[in-house]
Amino acid sequence: MFAGFVVFAIAGTMVARNYLNGDGVVLVVDNAKGDTPNTIPTDAATVERFAPQSIRIGDLELDNSVRAVGIEDDGELEVPDETEVGWYQYGSAPGLPGATVLAAHVSWNRTIGPFHQLGNLEPGARVDVVADDGSTRVYEVVERAVYDKDSLPIDRIWTTTGDETLVLITCGGSYNSNIRRYRQNIVVYALPVDELPPEDDSTEPRV
Repeated sequence: MFAGFVVFAIAGTMVARNYLNGDGVVLVVDNAKGDTPNTIPTDAATVERFAPQSIRIGDLELDNSVRAVGIEDDGELEVPDETEVGWYQYGSAPGLPGATVLAAHVSWNRTIGPFHQLGNLEPGARVDVVADDGSTRVYEVVERAVYDKDSLPIDRIWTTTGDETLVLITCGGSYNSNIRRYRQNIVVYALPVDELPPEDDSTEPRV
């Protein structure tokens, strides 16, 4: 069975692209006066961040690598091949404000995709995301939703400000056999609950 994957991602794309194509910028917030902090909201598109490298979901027996993806010329989210999970690089990243978006196929090229069972993931499930600094961000699923492909909530998914959220996206709902695509997207939202430091690979005995 072939299952096309279509997600439209527009909001904030150009701003994030400009950041990623230039030098990294670290946001510096100075005190406005005395001990009163500047309350300019942090935007994850303008700060130094660590990209997700892998994702683990015990309830789905999933342990998969992650690679950065962008936007196709037609405005659709680029999705990697049937074995990979894609990180929307123009969005947020683990540990930062906004939505860290990871997307993958249900199935493609007669191969079961990494998010084949995403529609069965229940609230309370744990999701571990390992970043390229070696740290692990631990999330807890709080919601699973199904949206028409042209009705994804922009303010919850394509955002680099606000509360930190992990967003997992795949195809789902009813299947259109004429165009070999699902009509909807399954979206899982998860919130951070813990962070684990990089594992110590040192073989020297601890004192």
